[in-house]
Parts: sequence; C-alpha cells; structure tokens
Amino acid sequence: MLRTLSPPSIAAYATRCALRVQPFLCLCNQASYQYKRFVLEIDDSLNLNISFNEAEDASLNADELLSYATELSEKDVTSKTKASAISAAHAFKATAYIANDFLDEGYDSAIRAADNSMTIFHEMNWLFTPVLRDYDFLKDSRHGDPIDFFFDCSDAGLLGELWYGNPPDWYLEVKGIYDKNITLWKKEILKNKM
Repeated sequence: MLRTLSPPSIAAYATRCALRVQPFLCLCNQASYQYKRFVLEIDDSLNLNISFNEAEDASLNADELLSYATELSEKDVTSKTKASAISAAHAFKATAYIANDFLDEGYDSAIRAADNSMTIFHEMNWLFTPVLRDYDFLKDSRHGDPIDFFFDCSDAGLLGELWYGNPPDWYLEVKGIYDKNITLWKKEILKNKM
C-alpha cells in the first residue's frame, strides 16, 4: 500500500502514525536519565525536516535511537510505551534514510513505524479514520518533488490536524502527561548540562 506514495509521502505517513502514539513514551514505571534523553531526542526528531546535507548524520542518529528503543525492558516501560518508542524511532529512521536516498531501508522502517502504531491503535479500540485520511491526501499529492522535500507533519503543516479535529479521549489523557513530563525532563537535562 505505501509503495503507491512518493518517498517523502511514505516518511510523512510513518511520522503521522508515530505522532499519534507518541504520548505513550511518558508512561513508564521508572524513567532513567538515559530514557529521558531518548524521549527528548525522539520528540525533536519527529518534527525535524531533514535537508540533504543533514541526511547522513540523521541516519546514524536514527540507527542509535532505534537500537535503544528495541532494547527497552518491559520491566521499566509498558508494552504501549515500547511500541511507541519503536514506532517513533522507525519513523525518524524512515525519514532519515529516504533523505539519504536509501529508499528500501526507509520504506521498511516506515512499515515498522506504522505497524507498531497500529498495535497500539488496536489495543485502544481506535478507528483508523485519520490514518486513512492521511493516506488519501498523500496519495493524491503524489508528485515528482526532489527526494529532500518533506512534509511538515505537525498540526500546522500541510496535512492539517493530527486527529482532524476529533482526538480520542485516551490521546488527550496521555498527551497531558506527556506535555508535562517533556517540560520537566527538558529542565532536568538542561540542569545536568550546566
């Protein structure tokens, strides 16, 4: 299904899937300093528009983040948190690899990002309407733009609101926790750098 999209659209689809489950990153029993740094880096990476000049460094960073995400222990994080971490890391890897013109690897990571997100969607009994709307929009916008053109996947971007005006209750609940923890963790990381 995703192969019908342009490479930048594939990266956008994966990123939007990951953004919908991203708040689950903050639902963990114990958040180590290393885990907090991982979440903050993923938070920044998912909204990063990678230029061709940055693609190689981004690919290396994406590989490191994915390695960390796959090694998370479910004693420390919930299964949804781990799936969200893997989804986010694969979405970033998809974008970085596609920007680097490694299309097969980027496509594979996009599939894994979407699959891990879908696992959470199923568990939360959530309908896939926004995901399908993203796909339809991206399919209709298939274009011959250069490989280093990427969509802004945020609510303010071309694709519009992540939930098309109808976020599920579970998202709103965990998003509140996520936003609070991101603010606290940024302060903690900055404090430790000084």
